Amino acid sequence: MKNKIQITKYTLLIILVFILTGCINKSPEEAIKHGWSNEIKVNDIISRQETDGGTVFLFSAQDVEESGRFQKVGYAVLTGQNDKDWEFNVSDMTNITDDSFSARHSVLHYETEEGNVKEMPIVFGYLKNDNISAVTADVSDQEKEIEIISTDSGRYFYQVNAWGPIKLLNDNGEVIDRYGI
Repeated sequence: MKNKIQITKYTLLIILVFILTGCINKSPEEAIKHGWSNEIKVNDIISRQETDGGTVFLFSAQDVEESGRFQKVGYAVLTGQNDKDWEFNVSDMTNITDDSFSARHSVLHYETEEGNVKEMPIVFGYLKNDNISAVTADVSDQEKEIEIISTDSGRYFYQVNAWGPIKLLNDNGEVIDRYGI
């Protein structure tokens, strides 16, 4: 009887270790994938930015289902104690379409350590049209240019604390397209 109790204790301890180890997201890609219930495959982490609400990651992804292989761009807010233990907080994505651009405006709400709820607006997207040379949005109540990030997989943009409308400009500074009001 005593041996059965010890074996049961050790078995439960081993199961607990496996459960806790399985819950740790060792990378931002893994945390984002698990946050989306394994419905997407994260292709690239394009950029990251530290904020009061956590670390904001801009990423590209695709559906894992055979019927819907859409390319996507999105952001995720993750928190962690170190660079190898990430917790998924919130995320949003948009499909990359055949249009000249794919853009989205999102407002996330998060709770501070003091228990207050804050909101963080984010604009993000993908640029397909090479004639788009600048992107602007309202950042802290002023229209500002948003950095365009060029990678091997395309051109992306995102800005924390930004509101729409998102304006897409040509080399002459003329608005050639826009998203939002």
